Amino acid sequence: MKFKRKKITTWVTALVILGAAAGAYWGWYVPRQRAADAAAKKKLATDGGDKDRTYKVRRDDLVIGLMQGGYINANKKHKLALQANYRTQLLWVIDENSKVKAGDVMAKFETDSLKEKIEDLEIEALNLQKELDLARENAKIQESTNAVDLQSAEEALSQADDALRKYRRFERTSKRDELDLAIDTAQSNLDKARTDYETARDAEVDAKSGEDADEKKRQSLKDAQAKIDEAENKLATAEDNRKVFRRYDHPSKMTRLLNALEQAKLNLRKTKISTESKMIQQVKSIENLRRRLRRTNEQLNRYKEYMTQMVLIAPVDGVVIYGDPDNRWSRLDVKPGIDVGKGQILITIPEMSNLIVDFDLPEQYRSKLKIGDRAVISPDSLPGEKFEGQISHIDTLPVNLVNWDSSSPKIYKSKIRFDKQSPRLVNGMSVQISVVTKTIPQTLFVPVEAVFEDSDRFFVYVAGLTGSKEVDVEIGESNDNFVQIKSGLEEGDVVYLYRPYQKKQDSK
Repeated sequence: MKFKRKKITTWVTALVILGAAAGAYWGWYVPRQRAADAAAKKKLATDGGDKDRTYKVRRDDLVIGLMQGGYINANKKHKLALQANYRTQLLWVIDENSKVKAGDVMAKFETDSLKEKIEDLEIEALNLQKELDLARENAKIQESTNAVDLQSAEEALSQADDALRKYRRFERTSKRDELDLAIDTAQSNLDKARTDYETARDAEVDAKSGEDADEKKRQSLKDAQAKIDEAENKLATAEDNRKVFRRYDHPSKMTRLLNALEQAKLNLRKTKISTESKMIQQVKSIENLRRRLRRTNEQLNRYKEYMTQMVLIAPVDGVVIYGDPDNRWSRLDVKPGIDVGKGQILITIPEMSNLIVDFDLPEQYRSKLKIGDRAVISPDSLPGEKFEGQISHIDTLPVNLVNWDSSSPKIYKSKIRFDKQSPRLVNGMSVQISVVTKTIPQTLFVPVEAVFEDSDRFFVYVAGLTGSKEVDVEIGESNDNFVQIKSGLEEGDVVYLYRPYQKKQDSK
């Protein structure tokens, strides 16, 4: 019994001591520890040594948007360039940043060589006109000569044809009849001579006449025989003449007449071809001269028009800017003496009454912006000044930031329209653009540099009395500076903007 009583007393004493210790812990230590932690957090959030490297979590409206650089540009620019397609030199140019009025002379170009070309072309045009007039007169003469040559060839053909017809219809028949008649006449004469011979032969001689009568008879027979021989010769000659006519004269004459006819036809064709060729040459010569004269006159008129373009006139009131401000990669050094060609922009006059903001929208932010989004514009040269506007244009297709470098980032050329124009804004100003796309009301957020990533896990370093600890967080939307915290942190927590152990390592 005595042993049991002693054991109970021991247990009761232990329970009393434990109760006193628990009361001291919860009643004194825990409140003091909480106060110390709060003081440490407050110290971390406010002490000068780390106040720029920590952030106190707070609940507020988070503005989601995009910060981007840009520059003010005139919605409409008057770009002045040499319009003449003629290489020349800049003789004089107005000073940059000069204020000009519409109609003022902005630049002058060298014109001496152009004047010489105009004078040469005027002389050339005059000479070509004289050559053209002479060629037209030569063409008229050639046309008249061709008509005479054709008429002569046609007459020669007509004469050859008439000669052939005449021979076929008249001369051949007449000659043949003449030869036949000569044969008939010779045959008749031969028959008569033979008859006379027979008559003389058969005639009786008078005995009384004696020897004289016989002699006369013999002589008569001899004469009759001579006539027979002569008639036979004439008949043979006539027949030979007919044979010669049929075999030689007639075919030869026909051949000669036919050849003459063919030659006349050929000569007519040659004459026609020759006259046509000569006229074609004359027409070509005239056409070539007309073409040369037309080209010379066109060039002359063009050069005369160039003379009117050898000065640049201000189309509107404004301020002079050298070169093309939109061409950022190739700016022309505008000064007297430089060579100038057609289309080279020497002067730009922006219309200051209608300014916009041009900026390059990075490809990764394209889905976050749309036409109509509000924007706040802060000019770099006007600290504290802010102007409002809205996005008015975003290109449909992206382009490379550096045109000639296909590996450079893709951007969308975009524009912002001011709600109200200001005389304090000028073309070319660099600006910072803040585009508001969404506002998340009363949410927790921390700087983007406070959140770290490990695979699919996001975490922050939270400051405590004994140091820092990793805390997993769930993030939401973000802008360029802050990220929304959906869970994992409480308002008032202090987070590091760096990995704390890195600072320790750096200090060793």
